[in-house]
Amino acid sequence: MRIAIDYTAAIRQGAGIGTYVRRLVDAMLALDTTNSYTLLTSGRPGKDHPFPEGEHVRGRSMLIPDRYLNILWYRWRAPLPANLFTGPIDIYHNPDFVLPPLNKRTRKIVTVHDLAFLEHPEYAAPALAAYLSQVVPRAINEADVIATVSHEVSRTLIKHFQAPVEKLTVIPNGVGSYFKRVSDPVLLEATRNKFGLKLPFILAVGTLEPRKNHLGLIKAYHQLYQQKKAPAMLAIAGGKGWLYDETHELVSKLKLEKRVLFLGRVSDLELVHLYSMAQIFAFPSFFEGFGIPPIEAMACGAPVITSNISSLPEVVGEAALKVDPYSIDELAHAIAQLTESETLRQELRQKGYEQARKFTWEQSARKMLSVYQRLYEGQTNFSDEVAIS
Repeated sequence: MRIAIDYTAAIRQGAGIGTYVRRLVDAMLALDTTNSYTLLTSGRPGKDHPFPEGEHVRGRSMLIPDRYLNILWYRWRAPLPANLFTGPIDIYHNPDFVLPPLNKRTRKIVTVHDLAFLEHPEYAAPALAAYLSQVVPRAINEADVIATVSHEVSRTLIKHFQAPVEKLTVIPNGVGSYFKRVSDPVLLEATRNKFGLKLPFILAVGTLEPRKNHLGLIKAYHQLYQQKKAPAMLAIAGGKGWLYDETHELVSKLKLEKRVLFLGRVSDLELVHLYSMAQIFAFPSFFEGFGIPPIEAMACGAPVITSNISSLPEVVGEAALKVDPYSIDELAHAIAQLTESETLRQELRQKGYEQARKFTWEQSARKMLSVYQRLYEGQTNFSDEVAIS
């Protein structure tokens, strides 16, 4: 097979979908040395995120700037098929919501990560929500296969777009093999000192934006702080996103500057150390298509609190405390429970190790490769029964 994959997110985005594309493609290339791969981007890779190397893979950078390519392909639908840039291919996969014009012989796969722009438009930047509302329905209609990262996303695609069940297949995200508990005191102390952390601390991971519900977590921490039940610190790792300033303003308003630390973007190695040190990992997000951080935290032995809505119950199973993210009292109570009970923390830690083992990039890659093969052979039904239940 000749497979082309849109690799733009992998070189443009440090986290989120960028991480998803890099990890999935790396795992597929390691497993499959028979088929040929063309990785297509609208920008040149930098030293941080280069093209993968291999005899069966080639990178192809288009000279058209990203902004203009989006206008040509996704707004105007100009008759400029991506095949002109990839050369002859059998399958084209865009792992980031959209599909460009392609010739009729090319079989098409699109990955949809969530429908936050429809389900919760209040948590999405208006310009991005308007763009996705235009291009995602078209991609769903044109794709031969629609890959989703959870059964919850598949159900919402059926609900909003009447997506044909036979087109839908669920391929969950994975967790990097290096996410393992670290106990070396020298390594942990170095990371603790770098960020100025005091033990014990609650860790949160995610871009500073409304849907991650950092505001609710800070309010819950403040409630416990007033009751003298709060851990020493709340540490939030993640870059600045849409409306991030509200989070900083709340910390100032509550006079928690010495208790709530914003770590910014951290490396994967630092993240492993932070997960390993955290007394509690809190992820009370309002909406997730999958939610990788709770599984990463579990793999590193952190007891997890997360939301009881969206895809998160599906992902964490019985290995986390699940709360209503809209209830500050409920979130604060869960934190207090874990803070006070070493037995409960140990129970969740062991369940978390087992749950995290269910999600690996190798498993995700094997399923995606199977979809490629079945599509190439002419199959037309890719449904997962659970997706429509």
